[in-house]
Amino acid sequence: MKNIFLVNYRVKGIKTLEEEVSLSFYKKTITMPIDTKGYNIKGIYGINGSGKSGIIASVDILRNLLVDDSCLNNPMFQKNLEAIVNKKTKELFIGVIFLAKYNEEAYLYNYELMLKKNGVGEFTINTEKISYKSATARKKEFTCFLEVNKGIIVHIDTDNEKFKNIVIQKTANLLSKSSVSSLFFRKKFFTSENIKERSLTKNIWELLFFGAKINIYLDQSDNHTDYLLYNMLNNSMVSDMDDSYVDSLRKSALKMNRYQGDRIAYHTIMVPKTDYEEYTKTIEKLKKFIQIFKSDLTDIEIDRKENGELYSCNLNMVYGEYSINTEFESTGIKKLINLFVYLQNMVQGGIVFIDEFDSNLHDVYLCALLEYLMEYGEGQLCFTTHNVGPMDVLKRNKKSIDFLSIDHKIYPWTTNGNYSPSKLYRNGMIEGSPFNVDSIDFIGIFD
Repeated sequence: MKNIFLVNYRVKGIKTLEEEVSLSFYKKTITMPIDTKGYNIKGIYGINGSGKSGIIASVDILRNLLVDDSCLNNPMFQKNLEAIVNKKTKELFIGVIFLAKYNEEAYLYNYELMLKKNGVGEFTINTEKISYKSATARKKEFTCFLEVNKGIIVHIDTDNEKFKNIVIQKTANLLSKSSVSSLFFRKKFFTSENIKERSLTKNIWELLFFGAKINIYLDQSDNHTDYLLYNMLNNSMVSDMDDSYVDSLRKSALKMNRYQGDRIAYHTIMVPKTDYEEYTKTIEKLKKFIQIFKSDLTDIEIDRKENGELYSCNLNMVYGEYSINTEFESTGIKKLINLFVYLQNMVQGGIVFIDEFDSNLHDVYLCALLEYLMEYGEGQLCFTTHNVGPMDVLKRNKKSIDFLSIDHKIYPWTTNGNYSPSKLYRNGMIEGSPFNVDSIDFIGIFD
């Protein structure tokens, strides 16, 4: 792992998920040295309507809330919540446990968040709680160091009364629309004096860093969070922050801003002139990646135009004597182009969620990519899929296959002798995942 590792994810109240769904990514007992190598991939299987995409969508919401203090003021974000928060629960709960390791220290953080509508029909943060403990300690209980209820701080774990009063004053009337981590970032609580100690600000910094490590691929998504984060990281508010943390966040945000979602294949990319050299290096790596699948590709040319302090860039795929814009590539190649930066991010230590990883990808390509990521990826990948082909690749890892049933319950795969999970799944022998459709059921339908 590289500093941050997701241990558990819980969600309730997204799309069809009325009851809490819990995903486990790591073993319960943590010992030093921490080795997450065999736990870095998870595939979520389930029939249509079981709630797979809802889980990924909820991670996207969490990520936005953790790093962007203005997202709940965005009408489009509110509109999205209105559409995907479960109509029966009318509230969205998200909980995560993540592992943070720096030098010889390792801590587990438990973060919980509840969104509800306020009196004027807008979703706000109803409750927020952050707790932590030593990752290797025997005690099971977490120590709460900050809790918010309806926008008011009700608990701060600090003996510094002066600092406590400053925090309460600066966050007054703001915590119902901004998460603690995003607000602390904007309000400049991460000073060089406070960040050196494992104090309130240091622990909240870990939460912000966790949020910035998450990247989500949703088909046809239009997520501007990384653009906002990148610009925040390049202004004066970070002048007092730890340089190594800021550099890591800035690089991650910069990459994801350039290639977020389907922008690389369908849209003009705006690149700051100061970053153009790094951009060309990434496109060179992208070329080598696509050449694995299309050996006749000779180059990827950047069609750039000046736009003030930016370059307006489009990509053209070169095949010998002719070239085509990425807009006119096959859907499979466009999918690979879009996924490149996410896979790169996972290899370099990021936490990546991909919805419908298998769509438009050949089974052979998908399995080869997964084998590589399992062996060389230093981060985490969690994806939804309908393709049973990768199951026998995934079973080599631990906690790598979860089945989401039609009644929205998780059934993790556990090794059972030489049984193949793909064969059992196809035959309807995985608990909670019956395939009771037969060819004769279609008789008369198409007449």
